[in-house]
Amino acid sequence: MEVIKIKTVKDIMSKGVVSVRTTNSVAEVIKILRDNHISGAPVLDEENELKGIISEYDILKLIEYKPFLAPFLELLEEHPDDILNAVRLASKKSVGEVMSKPPITVNPDTSVSEAALLMWDKKVNRLPVVDKNGNLVGIIARADLLKAFYE
Repeated sequence: MEVIKIKTVKDIMSKGVVSVRTTNSVAEVIKILRDNHISGAPVLDEENELKGIISEYDILKLIEYKPFLAPFLELLEEHPDDILNAVRLASKKSVGEVMSKPPITVNPDTSVSEAALLMWDKKVNRLPVVDKNGNLVGIIARADLLKAFYE
């Protein structure tokens, strides 16, 4: 009989984590997210302590974009000055002001199924992975969960 090994977060997490600082502006973070083709990142303070998560959703909340009310492109077309002014104001804020906190984390030995349930329960798309000392060692995103089934 074949023994099935239960995968843990360390088996599928991304280790080269792109992070940002609490002091970064939202404008800087937008560029970092775009340049790295990611939708969110862990937020660290000056001592490299994990303080939160910043995501595209957090940024969109700043400009009061409500996707269930109207598509963003329609809003931009109908009210371009209002949207652009909101984006300019929002981009000046610091990440520390707008990030989701406290961060919901897992450790490397957490099972993939536990991580998936935590993401589902907390309605988050990514979980920072921290070691026993609280140091950021990786990140697991929804797409990473699929690795547990096809690797």
